[in-house]
Amino acid sequence: MMLPIQEVEMILSKNDALSSFVDPGRIFLVFVPEADQDTEKAPMIRINELESHRKDYADDAALTFEVDIQIDLWTKTLKEAQQIQPIIDDLMAKNDFQQYASAFDRDPDIALYRYARRYRATKMIDIQI
Repeated sequence: MMLPIQEVEMILSKNDALSSFVDPGRIFLVFVPEADQDTEKAPMIRINELESHRKDYADDAALTFEVDIQIDLWTKTLKEAQQIQPIIDDLMAKNDFQQYASAFDRDPDIALYRYARRYRATKMIDIQI
């Protein structure tokens, strides 16, 4: 079974519109390596799983799980964030993720704008029989 963050990485990295702004090699899972934390290498994306739990039970077996994903987007300019974030939101919505929280700030460690958005989805549990 693919982890939810792997599913999101695949959704984002295979989209031509997003790839025109963010190199798929600049989409990271869990952490951005220190060597890649460079203003010249922006924009970049990091995907993290915040929480996951089973739900929707039948005969004492979970049928679904709910997962919360955070996507951080770092950009050099506000204009880049304005261009890229709607693409991410659209991709996530088309894949049944609902956006429920956000934060926009300036990352003091790498002097880039950071747009953090949280998404939630309920996914079917793949039961192998």
